[in-house]
Amino acid sequence: MSVVKSSLSVGQEKKLLSLFGHVRLHLLYKASVHGYMNIAFHSRCDGQGPTVLVAYNKAGFVFGGYISKDYAQTGQVINDDKAFLYSITDQREKPLRVSSTDGQYGFTDGVYGLNVGVMWFLNNSTATVQIVAGNSYTFEAEEMHGNDLQLTECEVYRVEECVGLLETPWRKIDLEGYGTKERLMDYIKNYKPEVKSVVQVRVLLVGPVGAGKSSFFNSINSVFKGHVTGQANTGSAGTSLTTQ
Repeated sequence: MSVVKSSLSVGQEKKLLSLFGHVRLHLLYKASVHGYMNIAFHSRCDGQGPTVLVAYNKAGFVFGGYISKDYAQTGQVINDDKAFLYSITDQREKPLRVSSTDGQYGFTDGVYGLNVGVMWFLNNSTATVQIVAGNSYTFEAEEMHGNDLQLTECEVYRVEECVGLLETPWRKIDLEGYGTKERLMDYIKNYKPEVKSVVQVRVLLVGPVGAGKSSFFNSINSVFKGHVTGQANTGSAGTSLTTQ
């Protein structure tokens, strides 16, 4: 069974993810594979929680809508203060994001595709986006989709929160208490144990082979020496390099 792949480029996905917090996208539906049919859409997307629809056109726009609540084909208007429309294009550095005018309306939970405010995707099981009269969302058509409502692809992703991840790959370190790098280094150099019977501090690094103990030591040593040092042997081997 072949794997269904996303049509988002790396740059497009990065811009799309910037509209959320720490999330990952899981592809549920792809029109070129499952068909431009609302039945196929609902069979794969109903009850999936937060989802984002991603539509593509020949004008080079990637646009659609995000909702934080389930599709359930209730036929009701669903309030969703987290819902929004968006548009991504290479001509803009940042994506366009449009919330509902009243801050409450989300989408119409019908049986014929996704109706987000004024745009109806997969209506009548076609690749054409239908514009619905209304003022629940306000935007310029040229900015949203370039006046091109004929889709070349349509995808729906489940939006999953990534729990326990840092905001950035590195910890935030507050250096205000030390002022400068030099003052921080002086603090470390001049540190003395609070227990008077202990003459000096010694640090034991414990970890399996290849964990980076020697590399860590070399990094610290290089900072204080002012140039790159390699006092401890480092590299890749099945046994410890430090004792060789």
